[in-house]
Amino acid sequence: MMRKIVERITQELLMRRVFKKYKNSLPTKSVSEKPKMDYHVLADAVVWNDEGIKKCNPELENALRYALNYRTSLIVDKNFEIKKKNSNSIGKRTFELAKKYFPNWIGFEKKRCEYNQELSDRIKRIRKVSEWKIERLMNSEET
Repeated sequence: MMRKIVERITQELLMRRVFKKYKNSLPTKSVSEKPKMDYHVLADAVVWNDEGIKKCNPELENALRYALNYRTSLIVDKNFEIKKKNSNSIGKRTFELAKKYFPNWIGFEKKRCEYNQELSDRIKRIRKVSEWKIERLMNSEET
């Protein structure tokens, strides 16, 4: 139990340091009329091409993975936030911390952080294809 607490504190301190270092460095306005959604494999999350994730420092991108995953879960699952197991998750804590350091980031616009049936279905399909591709890649390397 103590080990988990120490890991949690260490992780949050590291993320806080990274977020502080890159505070307000993410775009606040879209440069695209119809931003394209893409899948971030390492975060198991969706990002839009106008959010600056692919262009930001890799250290910041890495620190944002939990927040991106949490945000994607909010889009996919209508009841995600009210589930007890998610109330104090690392994803939620990172999401809230990121909102503190990047309050005007376009990635935190309401429409990108709330349940959407159409996007949910699309994301579920994207995840299935991604899982299939990863599985295929893993199996092809065994032979």
